[in-house]
Amino acid sequence: MTEIRFNLLEVDLTNETSRVIDVTDDVKKYLGGRGLANKLIWDLVPQGTEPLSPENILHVGVGPLTGIMGTKTIFSFISPLTGWAGRSAVSGYFGDELMRAHYNAGILIKGKAKKPSYLYVKDNQVEIRDASDLWGAWKQKTEFTLRDRLNKETGEMFGVLCIGPAGENLVRFANISTEFVHSASKWGGGAVMGSKNLKAIAVKGTLGPVYADHQRVWELFRTYATSSKTALHKLAESRWGHSQSPTFLLRQAAEGIRNNHLGYHPVVEKSNYYEHQLKYATWTDGCPGCAASCFVPFFKHSARGTFGGEMRHDNTGGFNANIMVGYEEMTEISALENELGMDGEELGGITAWAMDLYEHGIITKEDIGGLDLQWGSVPATCEMIKKIAYRDGRAANALADGFHRAYKVFGEKSKWFAFEVHGCAAPTYDVRNKHCGNALNYGTSHNGARLGFGINNALSEAATCCNFATNPIFDIFGSQDEAVRLFLNAACGWELKLQDVKDISLRNYYFNRCVSLREGYRPQTDDNLPPRAFDEPITDKYGKTWVWEHAEYETAKKNFYTDRLKLTRSGLPPKEGLERLGLGFTLPVLEGLGVDFKATVE
Repeated sequence: MTEIRFNLLEVDLTNETSRVIDVTDDVKKYLGGRGLANKLIWDLVPQGTEPLSPENILHVGVGPLTGIMGTKTIFSFISPLTGWAGRSAVSGYFGDELMRAHYNAGILIKGKAKKPSYLYVKDNQVEIRDASDLWGAWKQKTEFTLRDRLNKETGEMFGVLCIGPAGENLVRFANISTEFVHSASKWGGGAVMGSKNLKAIAVKGTLGPVYADHQRVWELFRTYATSSKTALHKLAESRWGHSQSPTFLLRQAAEGIRNNHLGYHPVVEKSNYYEHQLKYATWTDGCPGCAASCFVPFFKHSARGTFGGEMRHDNTGGFNANIMVGYEEMTEISALENELGMDGEELGGITAWAMDLYEHGIITKEDIGGLDLQWGSVPATCEMIKKIAYRDGRAANALADGFHRAYKVFGEKSKWFAFEVHGCAAPTYDVRNKHCGNALNYGTSHNGARLGFGINNALSEAATCCNFATNPIFDIFGSQDEAVRLFLNAACGWELKLQDVKDISLRNYYFNRCVSLREGYRPQTDDNLPPRAFDEPITDKYGKTWVWEHAEYETAKKNFYTDRLKLTRSGLPPKEGLERLGLGFTLPVLEGLGVDFKATVE
């Protein structure tokens, strides 16, 4: 069986050039998505690079399994928000278009365009085109205009990624979206696109995917897609999508209420996913290669206009009860955050913080252009969101830069009110809740307080698999590792053993952590929870009180390093592990920057 080749499309916006690079050897070692991106960032981005400079790269990542059991497109870069390794993941059809254009290792974007531009890719036709007429447009208009324009030009329907005004204005948690509501939200990929004067990427592939053994790939996919276990999973996913997630979490003190000050408040009862679905849900859709079909959009008509979007825990829970509103109000807020192009979890957490600071006189009405930023006020919330997207005013400009930079503007008193980990808002999965929260996952993450942590996610995001679609994969194939092994061997013509897949997963996790270590992340000083996790207990609806003791957290964290993350008790990849996995080349660099791999923590 012949092994297939992996093509990476490299686009240099500064020099207005493109070329195709054979990265097969790297894909065999790291897979695609975030795995391959680790190597690209390490090799191409100098240590200490300003994330919003042309020297940062943006990798639009797919991989061998995209379109069969992989449904994600993974964006990788040095994060404008944290300064460490950043990644964002988006669902939808875009990754499948890249595969069908035969760029099965994705697109590497370098440099900065001279003027607002978009990238046009139709199979082997690659152009950097003028987007001056789209600069400033909100997302839905941008995507609709490009799709319509290119359809008239070519007769084809393109996959389109784009940014909104927040990305253009370099809001450090701006996102990238496709198909109007699918959002690559975390760590500021939209700001990286904006810094490159890149408004959008449009791709159409007509060549079809290439596999080493098409028949075996089809047999494996058919086993997954037609299994009764998959059908049972689809019943729940396609009925509710993820509109039920905030409702579930709100009742168990795991989703922020009033800037994470409370464990329960009657306002949570206003988030009723049954009512929301009956009123506003329209249809169900799924990504190519996924039988879950969890995309359940909504449309709402009201006196204030028509709103559309999708309720999920990360774009809804950051606001919701955290600013003291329910689903009825969130249909409007969610639509606005999507259009302007910001990570809803970060934006929700930082807006709730602003309301808290306003209540305590740390932010004044003059700081926010005369707004009365009261809890539960939808008009004030929407105006504040717009101000942040356009960096309009002293407070909004500071908030657009994230917590750590905003502290310098708002002062020391503001820090206690912030509910953040590693500079990232943590409104969902309240870290004090030891049952439903993510204290150890967030607290030990070298990326920030977001999903995407841990070794399993390192494999998922290299194979471009969606966590929400993996449940039946476990049931059918025994484990994600085994499913990935079977599909990779059929798709690529490889002969991987199960240990090879486990090594790929660990290699990618260690490498990604090494990227952040190179950029200044230090687990011994950075892996902390917000002060309120220790100082302010919360009590859930059922009378359970949650809070951490400092000593308890420190002990749990060190055990988590070793037991779950296969790190040393200092939170570092073990030196022998790096060498065994072929990552020994990182050691001289990191040791030269003061990373002490011999350090121990008792």
